[in-house]
Amino acid sequence: MNRGKIYKYIDEHIDEHIAKLQEIVKQPSISAENIGIRECAELIKKYFEEIGCIETKIVETSGNPVVYGEYNANSDKTIIVYMMYDTQPADEPGWIVDPFAGEIIDLDPFGKCLVARGAVNTKGELRAFLNACESIKACKEEIPINLIFIAEGEEELGSRHLPEFIKKYEKKLKEANGVFFPSVDQDEKGKVIMSLGVKGIIYFELELNGKDWGYGPTEFDIHRHSFVVNSFNKDSKINN
Repeated sequence: MNRGKIYKYIDEHIDEHIAKLQEIVKQPSISAENIGIRECAELIKKYFEEIGCIETKIVETSGNPVVYGEYNANSDKTIIVYMMYDTQPADEPGWIVDPFAGEIIDLDPFGKCLVARGAVNTKGELRAFLNACESIKACKEEIPINLIFIAEGEEELGSRHLPEFIKKYEKKLKEANGVFFPSVDQDEKGKVIMSLGVKGIIYFELELNGKDWGYGPTEFDIHRHSFVVNSFNKDSKINN
């Protein structure tokens, strides 16, 4: 692959690439409020079609749909490209621009920045990866590996219904040699960062009842606690 040729193409078409970044962040996709989810899924499907996927589909689940795309590079290796198109709500205070306007502003000390909900987590990375794929093909080069795209719409809800999709496509997914999650690769100082894994999240509910186990308050809760612990020995003490 002629990387120099591809980088040159990207530089020459940077305005087009930025416009596509702006397009996707302008489309709301707030999973917790079910705002714009279906519309964004359709947009992602169109993106997969535009880079030449041999199959694209909006796969229904009991919750938000997963957008599936399959790109055949006639390679003996296949990578799953995991993406998420949903975002958190954008009603918190402190926004310096409309979070769905896709505005580019001068932001000290970085210079011109795209400020929008999803610009970093992670609709921006989703579109940037597809921009790279489009640039490779525009230069008459071939993407060097088969790609299976999975874009889910419930990551911000804990991927509640992603297992339904995985069960449907289990056989196909087992063909992959690995999984790649496009994410921001530089910190605020421009240093390149490589993440080697994603931990995910876990939810649980913890209940404490002093009466049941014979310690602490037994009949009512105490709302003010201070804890002083000196190692784990006989001198340790807990003050309530």
